[in-house]
Amino acid sequence: MTFKTRTFRSATLPGVAAALMLSLGFIAVTAPDAGAASAACKKLDPNGQDAGGDTNFALAIRDKKGDIVKKMLACGAKLDMKTTEGWYPLHTAAYYGPASMVDLLVSKGADVNVRGDYDGWTPLHMAAQQEDPTIVKALLKDGADKTIKSSSGKTAAEMATDPTIAALLK
Repeated sequence: MTFKTRTFRSATLPGVAAALMLSLGFIAVTAPDAGAASAACKKLDPNGQDAGGDTNFALAIRDKKGDIVKKMLACGAKLDMKTTEGWYPLHTAAYYGPASMVDLLVSKGADVNVRGDYDGWTPLHMAAQQEDPTIVKALLKDGADKTIKSSSGKTAAEMATDPTIAALLK
C-alpha cells in the first residue's frame, strides 16, 4: 500500500508509521522495515549539531529525555563527541541528571573519568558541584576516580560545598 503526502513523494505504510512515531517523540529503530528505521535514525540525527554547536544527543541528555537518548544510542550517537564547552555526554548527564542517565551512558561505554577540555573536570567534579548525591553515588559505583584533579588542582571532594557530597567523596 502506498500513500501520497506533501512530505513524502511515495511512502510505504511502515515509512509513514516511522515518521509519525518520530514526530511524536518515538523512533522505530526496531521496525521490521530496515529502510524505515534507517530513515527515522537519519531524521533523529543524534550527532547533528544545533546553531550553537551542541549535538542533538547532548540536548536530549540535558532535557532528560531518557527514551530518546536510548533511541539515539541505537542510532549511533557518539559518546566521545563534545559540546562547545568541551563537555562529553557523560559530563552533561552528571550536570543535569538523573543518575539513571549516568548509568545508561556508562553501560554503553562512556568513560567515567573523561576530562573536559577547558577545566579538566571529570563527570565526578561536575556532580560534586551540582550537589546531587544520587549522581555522585552512581559515578562512584560506576568506577569514578576520586583522586583525579582538575586543571586548577582540585579533586571533586575539594570542590564539594555540600557536606553530604563531601562525605561521599572522602
